[in-house]
Amino acid sequence: MKKSDFVSKLAKQLKKTRKETNMIVDEFSKLITQTLKRGDEVGLAIGKFQLKKRQSRIGFNPRTKQQIAIAPKVVPAFKPSKKFKDAVLQ
Repeated sequence: MKKSDFVSKLAKQLKKTRKETNMIVDEFSKLITQTLKRGDEVGLAIGKFQLKKRQSRIGFNPRTKQQIAIAPKVVPAFKPSKKFKDAVLQ
């Protein structure tokens, strides 16, 4: 589902305009981003947005087959809740 489809369906359920709903979705995304930037996690009923640390590792250049060192980094991740997983898998 594309963002525009999501916004349309949510607007209909909330009885709001698409413009208002689009602003809500954008602010929601910004709030999650700002919270993760501070190093905090965001817990919702469907799961948890958090930062995960990836360790350094050895990778390969696909063209030259030469080994390269990949630096450690922090990446955003989403961990779904058990209730959410169970609901989706039913």
